[in-house]
Amino acid sequence: MSGVTTNVRGWGSPRRWALSLTLISTVAVAVRVGYVVWVLGPVQSGLDAIWYQLQGGSILAGTGFVVPTSLFEGNLTSTAAFPPAYPAYQAVWQWAVGPGAMSVRVAGVVPGVITVVLVALLGRALADARVGLLAAAAVALSPTLIAADSSTMSENLTVPLVLAALVLAHRVLTQGVGWPSVIALGAVCGVAVLTRQDLALMVVLVALPAVLASVGTGLRTRLLATSLLVLVVASVVGPWMWRNHRKVGTYAVSTISPSSALAGSNCDATYGGPDLGSWSFPCVVDATPTGGEAEVEVADAQRAQAVEYVQRHLTDVPLVLGAREARVWGLWDPRDLARRDADETRRYGWQLASRPLDAVLAVAGVVGLAQLGRRRSWGWEWLVVSAPLVIVCVSAAASYGNPRFNVTALPVLSIGMASLLMSMIDARRPAAVDREVLVVHRAGPDPAPLPPGL
Repeated sequence: MSGVTTNVRGWGSPRRWALSLTLISTVAVAVRVGYVVWVLGPVQSGLDAIWYQLQGGSILAGTGFVVPTSLFEGNLTSTAAFPPAYPAYQAVWQWAVGPGAMSVRVAGVVPGVITVVLVALLGRALADARVGLLAAAAVALSPTLIAADSSTMSENLTVPLVLAALVLAHRVLTQGVGWPSVIALGAVCGVAVLTRQDLALMVVLVALPAVLASVGTGLRTRLLATSLLVLVVASVVGPWMWRNHRKVGTYAVSTISPSSALAGSNCDATYGGPDLGSWSFPCVVDATPTGGEAEVEVADAQRAQAVEYVQRHLTDVPLVLGAREARVWGLWDPRDLARRDADETRRYGWQLASRPLDAVLAVAGVVGLAQLGRRRSWGWEWLVVSAPLVIVCVSAAASYGNPRFNVTALPVLSIGMASLLMSMIDARRPAAVDREVLVVHRAGPDPAPLPPGL
């Protein structure tokens, strides 16, 4: 078996690992830049993308988090419509590279490459070096992730943040509490919440359980680490929430973003017909007051109408939830999904080809993860693997079915798919393994009698 062992160790050797990952990362950069230039070039930016771009420019100009339209009206109005992390990243990028439409789309290259590196690290930790590199290659070439990285939307930042949290949580879980790792885990989770507030589930589903179940760590140390983790998350998220209280009148991480999602996904249009399980802008308009109310009042009105609608249509909820889950995982009419994607700085033809691939990845990834978990006898490691999938399902159920929400789970599914492919390859090589055993045995300095059959 020495030939096989040498082969695996070869993939895991520092030099070969670094060279392979560098090559994959270079390809990731090239395909993302090429996508922006040649595929996305003629596509107009969606409303959310424009909002993020303008907000980033406002932060860069020193006017802060204000309603983007107020920049052109001369009467700046503070806002908490969306979480702040991605606009802040856009401000840094525009300062360093420039504010043009092409520039802000290429901003996704950096988080995209970080995603490739992190999925390689997580794949190697969960399985082996080969699986890590193959998963990294899948992420580098994923049509859905390429489009997400170039869309000028917050998903571009949430993917590497979720992966970073998973890598740190796995380290704490399997290697014991290390204070730098706990602090880093809390900081990453805090920034993730400030990127998309539903990622607060990462704290509950991943960070806290990882610390509490940390191997080889005493109860007192685990409790202290838990307190430290919560403190770090609060120190990252708290200042923004306090700012919102002073400027906007609420402690919420964001206002209009979650309320408009609820209003647009709980109405007649999305409880039946072609929009079933999706989101409708006219429904948001119908739920929005028109008397010049403050942002918090608008959000409260949208939320209240959505809750009232759900209460009056409880019997329809199971069907709607099923449609939302089918949509978010790409198990829906690809043409309908691609048409809706095209409204969010994506190209119809590209998305049309992407959606069936996502559906295949979802199935193969889950099968591969289940097989890998049985082989490795995972215990608490299942938290690290399953959390992104659970978050996608919960987010879709609570809002609406949009395939762009599943991008946070695609890297983990890629690890599962890579593991499945490698196990299939290994299963087809028993004859080659036997021959290597024979060659190694005969090459020894003092060969002993060969076993029967060889």
